[in-house]
Amino acid sequence: MRLRLSGLVVFHTRNGQLICDDPVGHRQLALRQEAWALLPKFARWAEPEEADVGLVKQLLAAGILIEEGSPEQAREERLGPWSTWGTAATYYHLASRTLESDAFLTAAEDTARLRGQQPPPEPYKRYDIPALPLPPPEDLPRTLPDVLRRRRTTRRFDPRATPSARQVATMLHWVAGVQHEVEVPGFGMSPLKASPSGGARHPVEVYPVVRRVPGLPAGVYHYAPDRHALETVSDAPDDAEVLRWCGGQSFAARVPVLLIYTAVLARSAWKYPTGRTYRSLHVDVGHLSQTAYLVGTALGLGVFFTAAIRDAAVERVLALDWAQEIPLGVTGLGVPAPAEAVRQEAMAHGGPATFSYPGDEWDGMG
Repeated sequence: MRLRLSGLVVFHTRNGQLICDDPVGHRQLALRQEAWALLPKFARWAEPEEADVGLVKQLLAAGILIEEGSPEQAREERLGPWSTWGTAATYYHLASRTLESDAFLTAAEDTARLRGQQPPPEPYKRYDIPALPLPPPEDLPRTLPDVLRRRRTTRRFDPRATPSARQVATMLHWVAGVQHEVEVPGFGMSPLKASPSGGARHPVEVYPVVRRVPGLPAGVYHYAPDRHALETVSDAPDDAEVLRWCGGQSFAARVPVLLIYTAVLARSAWKYPTGRTYRSLHVDVGHLSQTAYLVGTALGLGVFFTAAIRDAAVERVLALDWAQEIPLGVTGLGVPAPAEAVRQEAMAHGGPATFSYPGDEWDGMG
């Protein structure tokens, strides 16, 4: 019998104790020093020595070791995309994956739990600086079926044309603006927006990067959704800086406006104190991204979204602490290049389906 360490378990220390975390079975096991000393022998397939048989049987039963030719080995060899996404992604998915035996709180139980803890975090991020008021949003001229049919990803933009300040204001109003405020007894005020959010927590913040918009000074801003205003964060970036943020994707440096999305972790963690909540943050930004696509389409503008960003670079410019607020992605907004506008119009009327990319790169499907 040959054995080796499972490729799915993860080891760490907690308060001086050695811990093996089995994300498949949602178990955490404290390891004795003897077990810890034995494990390196099974970094590769190896037969146990007679003196170790008793401890080896315990580690095998716990799933820390697996047997050659076993179903556990077969499962680890059928990981598919997880094998290339890496240990961290695989571990997080398994650790936050719910089991059939997992219990969920009822609404009454959850309410009682929330009432017994600290009040929720503030729903709005505040900058103690003067804000730049935005124009009121304009009416959206297209019907919903027409917008849904015409929604496209745009990566080719007209360098001579820019959105108006009112178009940018309209985009921000629908993507992140407060549509209603609801007073929840015992919990304070909750904002309601055009996009859904788990538990109405709305953790996503929007930082507009204005580069070329008549009537709006260039700069990096924070959008104050309750005031419909911009708060200055830093100076406008040059092309090289935008490329650094967006992983070298050249089309990101060609748009007049970028919207950087982040998530304030405490808002969601207050209601959902489990690791699975991290999944919902990305779902939330997906809702906002689609709203940006639809509003941009209704305004006749081109939109793209990318999650291929350099987190550390974005954290630096926005002065973010990743333990509190994390970058999630970027939406770009501009006027489609003439040829791109023709392509999209043709597709909207049943023409050939094609993708939008600048020609010097390929970054997904439109």
